[in-house]
Amino acid sequence: MERLGRAGRLIADIRLGADRLLEALFVAGGAPPYSAPQHIERTSRAVVQEEAAMRRHFQDLRALGRQLEESGVLNGALKARGNSWGLHMPLVCPDGAVVAYAWKRQLAGQAGASAVDRTRLALKAFTDQKRRFFPHLEDEVLSHLHDGEPGVTKKPRLSASNGEQEEESLSEILKNLENEVPNMKVFTYRHLDWSKRASSLASLMDDDFVDPSKELNLQNMGQSRSSALTSVDQVAVIELLVPSIFRAIVSLHPAGSTDPDAVAFFSPTEGGSYLHARGMSMHHVFKHVKEHADKALQYFISVEPSKALSLLLRWIASYQTLFTKVCSKCRRLLMMDKSLALLLPPVHRPYHQTSNVGPDLQEAYHIGCSSYDG
Repeated sequence: MERLGRAGRLIADIRLGADRLLEALFVAGGAPPYSAPQHIERTSRAVVQEEAAMRRHFQDLRALGRQLEESGVLNGALKARGNSWGLHMPLVCPDGAVVAYAWKRQLAGQAGASAVDRTRLALKAFTDQKRRFFPHLEDEVLSHLHDGEPGVTKKPRLSASNGEQEEESLSEILKNLENEVPNMKVFTYRHLDWSKRASSLASLMDDDFVDPSKELNLQNMGQSRSSALTSVDQVAVIELLVPSIFRAIVSLHPAGSTDPDAVAFFSPTEGGSYLHARGMSMHHVFKHVKEHADKALQYFISVEPSKALSLLLRWIASYQTLFTKVCSKCRRLLMMDKSLALLLPPVHRPYHQTSNVGPDLQEAYHIGCSSYDG
């Protein structure tokens, strides 16, 4: 019973740590824009400290659970058969009387193990939410744990087995895209590196005009940094740049995978902390393209999950003709958007055709000319 009491205290410490992490993240998320960097730095330190403390508590809880198994409170044989925390037959005296302590021991073991399971699920749910909504904190936490700390393992890559065809790797997808669309520049980053890149863009952009030489130097700088520092298994952000046309940002979750998580479009003249895969452009044209891109991403993931990234990148490449290709229905380049009272080019590219035609042959439609949503 003393060990079960210790387990209860450890579980309480883990839950308290999770509450502190959530509170810190909510405070950072609600911080005003002018104080966001300070809040992010303070929150990242708090997250690293609390996560290290929770990891120690969790390791102590695992060790205590093994001791409880060895003492018979948690029955290992039943866990191996899939009935993890069910009650097994209690001890019975020769005269048929049930030993009450056996029932008490089993009930206590079931309660303790159930609490461990709930804590594990809560911690997993919190970690998933943190990676999704605060991706920049993930890189900072990993940088503290990258020196061989116990419990940190790399996710193995998928390989062909049982005669199945191996999935196309991230490097192959990007290489094929560069060969197919030579006019589009492709860069890769970690989350934290992209945050720095977006901030540097803000300092180089001059309101309404960008010097072409500056833009070219910026591309070369991003390419050298990307190839020098970002290995394939750490790529979390893909930048697709067509000079003077658009800049598209695609995030991958988890990092190094071929699973696209979000996508956004921006003008090449934009720069700042809002340039990320869930951000929104200041220009109405790219706001409409972003809304359409969200639908395209969900379509690719639902129809062909293994090829979703490749199809999404090819579909994005079709927007290199955003300001030059006329609408396939009305045969005009610009059309008045009545809700905004603005002239807009054809911002819709049908994503249902992406697997059948190349980016140059993709049709284009104005918002009011689209015959179907896609």
